Amino acid sequence: MSHIFISYSRKDADFAEIVREQIVDAGFEVWMDSILPAGFDWRQEIDQSIRQAFALLVVISPDSKVSEYVTYEWAFALGIGIKVIPLIYKPAPLHPRLETVQHIDFTRTEYYEQSWQRLMDGLHHIRRESGKATGPASEVQAPKKAEMLGTTRMDAPGVWLMVERGPLKGQEWNLNKDEITIGRDITNDIVINDQQVSRRHVRFARNEEVGPLSFLIEDLDSSNGTFVNGERLSEPLALKHGDHIVLGETVGLIYQIIVTVNGRRIPL
Repeated sequence: MSHIFISYSRKDADFAEIVREQIVDAGFEVWMDSILPAGFDWRQEIDQSIRQAFALLVVISPDSKVSEYVTYEWAFALGIGIKVIPLIYKPAPLHPRLETVQHIDFTRTEYYEQSWQRLMDGLHHIRRESGKATGPASEVQAPKKAEMLGTTRMDAPGVWLMVERGPLKGQEWNLNKDEITIGRDITNDIVINDQQVSRRHVRFARNEEVGPLSFLIEDLDSSNGTFVNGERLSEPLALKHGDHIVLGETVGLIYQIIVTVNGRRIPL
């Protein structure tokens, strides 16, 4: 089926539900992660639901701005050519990639009616242009692939470690597993052969409570320590984009969240 995907922070669930009710009343089908049954692989289901959508609505607020789940969802949608419409629920700076996307402002209640009408008009237009019907079968022909995807190609964001100093300077690794270890021993996911690095030095673990782009770093009782932004680790720490990590005294890493736009890698 084809539908509208709503991306939102849990703290904005009340407004997201209002959006859902409004667009269902207008005759559209809606997918929200709140409908996932227990036991489902939620990440796979969300990816598949975004792929099948003809539009993604992203609720913008200070909470959604810092939500890595929300960022992942709209970035993934843009990367596969799905139309994204930001709905400004509470004032918050837009991500640079969303600044160029037509948005709808719901922060001023006196313009609510006009905002809802703009949203419905936009959704009807996108559905006609995409040729993907919701509900009864459509006679609209699907546009050519180039027209549907537009001129910008954006891949879903990923988490990367880049070596800024040490024996592997310039090397990069994608943190594409839920848990990754670094050390001298060949049993580690990432092997760095440096005397300052312990056999099992440090672990990166995905922080599912925050989002798929969030990782915790934990020192594994290394001999020479692990440092983040100059501070020695004594307990697991949530990493942020741009954090500098040093293993011992000689190996320096940078933690980055990156998307690829038209073949060019851009930090988020």
